Amino acid sequence: MEHSEELQRYRYLASKWLDHSITEDELREFNDWYNTNLETPLNIPSSFAATEQVLEARILQKLNDTLEVNAITEDSKYKNGSIKIGWPIRIAIAASILIALGTGLWFYQSQTIAPQLQGVTHTDISPGKNTAMLTFSNGAVIQLSDKRKAVFVTHNKLTYNDGSVAGLGSQDRNIAAGELITAVTPKGGTYQVILSDGTRVWLNADSKLSFPSQFTSNKREVSLSGEAYFEVAKNKAKPFVVNYGRAEVEVLGTHFNIMAYKDETASKVTLLEGAVKINNGAEKVVLKPGQQAEISERTGQAIILNNEIDTEQAVAWKDGYFMFANEPVESIMRKIERWYDVSIVYQDNLQDKALWGTVSRYKNVSEVLKRLELTGVVRFKMDNLNGKGKERRIIVMK
Repeated sequence: MEHSEELQRYRYLASKWLDHSITEDELREFNDWYNTNLETPLNIPSSFAATEQVLEARILQKLNDTLEVNAITEDSKYKNGSIKIGWPIRIAIAASILIALGTGLWFYQSQTIAPQLQGVTHTDISPGKNTAMLTFSNGAVIQLSDKRKAVFVTHNKLTYNDGSVAGLGSQDRNIAAGELITAVTPKGGTYQVILSDGTRVWLNADSKLSFPSQFTSNKREVSLSGEAYFEVAKNKAKPFVVNYGRAEVEVLGTHFNIMAYKDETASKVTLLEGAVKINNGAEKVVLKPGQQAEISERTGQAIILNNEIDTEQAVAWKDGYFMFANEPVESIMRKIERWYDVSIVYQDNLQDKALWGTVSRYKNVSEVLKRLELTGVVRFKMDNLNGKGKERRIIVMK
């Protein structure tokens, strides 16, 4: 498939996805291909808009579009439309932003710059994979197959996405009605769980979801720590409730992402479709699509409502990408730590430096770090990659 027209087509769609110019029909086509090729990294050659000139042109166009909107908005505040932004000012603003972005912008596409990553020539760290474990209320444990990507929980048994039964030999067992099950993904693991009501849950690395084998009460209630993307099956008679951190999300049927890691400063709920209600003690907030509710887990402060969120960025992990926009190095490295199961050590104080960019999660860690080094903001050293005697480490430095 390497030189096939089909591959060229998907490279083209991927470049449009990265550029946010992909149409809904194209996105469905790309997703269908991607869901059947999770293990296949897609390299996008420079001919698909990786050149610096094309990048500048795209940024300038977006800035121009934004300025046009702003100009129209400002015009509406004054009579006779007296507020206008001339081209010299637009170009000056765009140029200043391009210069600002120049130190922290990186992309997935092929590059010719030689990064300086140290200590990766003889070994490397593979990306995470499909792996998870189910624990039942009676203490029984089933290690799910890493050859499959999803498990269905039906009224009395477990099956994989290919129809085979989960749990072999002595592990094969029936499930009691309402029995509590906990799905756990380790660092470097991800898995999809389809609950008995048809709700689909994608678990990110280092996450835990507890749920009953059947929803027998007047509401469907689950608990989450870590990160998960939900596509909730509609049932007006039984609201779906997710308990996480200090709060809960109540929905009827919708798509949303919850990020609630204990080592993050705040939990975040991002809504893609439908509507959800966030209950934080006595405080309640209803989200619309494109909004995000943020709650500080350390201070327990009131809900912060973020509007006009890039939902694609919020669920990029589910679609197989790291996607960062003005994101601090410390936050980026926590995601790398969970996905590659490594420890992060800071030799220099770079935690607050911000980076932008997109790269596949299904590349070895050295490839991801090389992309980050292309920004010129950070460098890395990989230590004890074979893991003998002590933990694998990535050292962050200037």
